[in-house]
Parts: sequence; structure tokens; C-alpha cells
Amino acid sequence: MRHHTASLCALALATTAHFSAVAQAEDISREFEVVDGGRLEIDLESGGIKVQVGESNMVRVTVQVRGANADQFELDFDQQGEEIRVRGRTPGKHKRYNNRDLAVEVRAEVPKRFDLKLDTSGGSIEVGDVDGEVDADTAGGSIFIGRVTGPVRADTAGGSIEVLASVKDVDADTAGGSIDLGEMQGSIKADTAGGSIRVERALGPSRLSTAGGSITVKDARAGVDADTVGGGIKVDYTAQPADHSSLSTTGGSITVGLAEGIGFDLDARSDSRIRSAFAVDDDEDDPKRLHGRLNGGGPELEIDSSGRVRIEKR
Repeated sequence: MRHHTASLCALALATTAHFSAVAQAEDISREFEVVDGGRLEIDLESGGIKVQVGESNMVRVTVQVRGANADQFELDFDQQGEEIRVRGRTPGKHKRYNNRDLAVEVRAEVPKRFDLKLDTSGGSIEVGDVDGEVDADTAGGSIFIGRVTGPVRADTAGGSIEVLASVKDVDADTAGGSIDLGEMQGSIKADTAGGSIRVERALGPSRLSTAGGSITVKDARAGVDADTVGGGIKVDYTAQPADHSSLSTTGGSITVGLAEGIGFDLDARSDSRIRSAFAVDDDEDDPKRLHGRLNGGGPELEIDSSGRVRIEKR
């Protein structure tokens, strides 16, 4: 086991594992030799985190600490096998006040195939393209994740979330921002209390929920379960899904686009009116309700809207 501790304390001059306050203008760097398939954990009391892929079997970590209380910030580096842990904190009972005058940023470089667990209480998180699992959690910033092959969990209490692409499942949750997802091959769970949700391509089933924005899925090839109380819903199905879909809004309209030959067992309700470009074998003549087989039938598609409902050809 390799273990290193770096503390920016002015009194800690007696050991090479510590740095004095003079070092607060310097970047603190560490390198660790690893192999593919390892794991990097970063846990910060405050500060931003950026992780990119390097060209060697090394983990390189650089920490920048600035501010009037930089000499009170402690860093701990630890390696156990192929797992690297980095922890940053301000000790003492006044750490919350001291952290107001701190600016911390951690930059890390990892091998291409590596898992990441990143946690900060006060900053944004940015991750490049990695072949591995990404678990990102912040209480005060945005999250950006590139193209990854492992499952993704992204959670923030105060910012937006963007994931460019993922081969496995994605779980994105924010209490104060939008969610923007690119090509998702696994299942999707996206939840926000204060923004819109946009998915470029959903190859797996989706569960999308927002209390304050619209929901858009540009290319859906599996079932979509979407609900919002503060905006409209627009979903384009480009391939026949195998599972059911449910679309609901109390604050807007719903538009469903269907490629040729896609069929559903439709049950649509609207407080305004429903218009369909496809014939539905519904015996009722009700402009606010449409129930029956569409294009020969298929999985169930439930639609419930306070506004208009439109079913269009794509």
C-alpha cells in the first residue's frame, strides 16, 4: 500500500509529506503506476473535478488550491493495488467558513479503461471519454460526461447534467437544471425538478420526469415513460418498441411522431383535442379521447395531456 498526505499548513515544515503556506501558489501533483481496469476515487469537501484520458498506464493527479485559507486545506493520496483515492478537506470546526475563501480544482489523467467515482460538495465535474463506470455526485455544480462504455450515475443538487453517449444504463438526477443526453444504448432514468430533459437517441427504455420543463426524445427505439407538470412532450419513434409507453403532462401539449409501420394500442386523452395522421379503429367520436389499435396495434401507448395531442408521420 502506498499512502501520501499533503497538508498546506504553515507549521508543517518538519516532514516532506507536508507543504508550507508558501506552497499555496504551487500545484500539488502525484503520479501512480496502474494497469487498465483500475479505479480512481476523488472526494472533495469543495472544488471542481476534471478527469481526462491519458496515453499511458499512469494516473496523474494535479490539485490547485487558491485563497486566503489555502494553508488550511489538507490533501490525502492513497493507492491500494489499482485503486487510487484522493481526498481533500479543511479540518476543524470552522471549516464551513474557511471554505468560502477557497478555490480548489482537481485535474486527473487516467488510462482509457478506468472506473471513476467523483464526489464534491461545491463544484462542477467534467469527465472525458472513458471505457468504464462513472459515478459523479456534486451538491453545487454542473456535470458533464463524455462518451463512456460503463454505466453512468450523475447526481447534482444545483446544476445541469450532460452525457454525450453511454453503452450501459444512465441514471441522471438534478434538483436545479436541465438534463441533456446523447446516444443512450442502455436504459435511462432522468429526473429534474427545475429544467428540461432532452434525449438525442434512446435505444433502451426511458423513464423521464421533470417538474419544471419540457421533455424531448428525438429518436426513440424502445418504450418511453415521460411526465412533466411544466411543459410539453415530444417523442419521435423511429423503430417499433417492444414495451409500453406512457406520456403525461399537465402543463403543455404532446406530440408523437411515428415512422412508417410502427403500431400501438393507443389510449389518448386530452383536455383540448386530439389529432392523428393515422387511422385508429375507435368507435367513439370524441375529439378529446382516442382509443384503439393504431397501424395494426402493438405495445400500449398511453397519452394524457392538458393541452393538444398530435400524432404525426415521420
